[in-house]
Amino acid sequence: MQGWALKGKRAIVKLPPSKGKNLQIQCAVSTEVGLLHYETQRGSIKMEENAAFVNAVYDAAKAHPTYQQHFAGKPVVIVLDNAPAHSQTEELVCERDDLVLLRLAPYSPMCNPIEGCFSVLKAAIKRFLALSHDEMLSAPRGQMTELRMQLLEQAAEVCMNCMDLRLVNKMALHCAQAVAAAKRGEPMEYGT
Repeated sequence: MQGWALKGKRAIVKLPPSKGKNLQIQCAVSTEVGLLHYETQRGSIKMEENAAFVNAVYDAAKAHPTYQQHFAGKPVVIVLDNAPAHSQTEELVCERDDLVLLRLAPYSPMCNPIEGCFSVLKAAIKRFLALSHDEMLSAPRGQMTELRMQLLEQAAEVCMNCMDLRLVNKMALHCAQAVAAAKRGEPMEYGT
């Protein structure tokens, strides 16, 4: 690549945003077990795929020993944000008497513990990928995109254990504090 710039100035190349596929990760966490279920998918997640994930989360919750020992007979509650893939979840999931879908208010990530968990997961994935930088750059021409995707999938698998019970409860407490502050009439701050 070549370019030019005025003397003493750095040549800068502005590129359009990446249009390539990315890796999507869906997770379900519980303050009783930590990471309950997760799935990865290349490309975007459609509403039907999200509904299938919600059904899988329900099945994972019902099959988990903690549920069977301490919560048998109680409903499975799944909290959804307002991501586009969640827009028709209520209509698309299998109807069950013991499944409750709760939807968060728009623009309220501070009330969703999974958001903090995702921040920790993303940081772990970035650290993993930084260690794989040389491997990615040594990919044969035309294979870098596929190698990048494989490394992302590997990073997600290796780093998923960061979403443990301690982290989930820490993030749930953080959310509870944000809700309590809102109830006291304090301004709700995003990103704190």
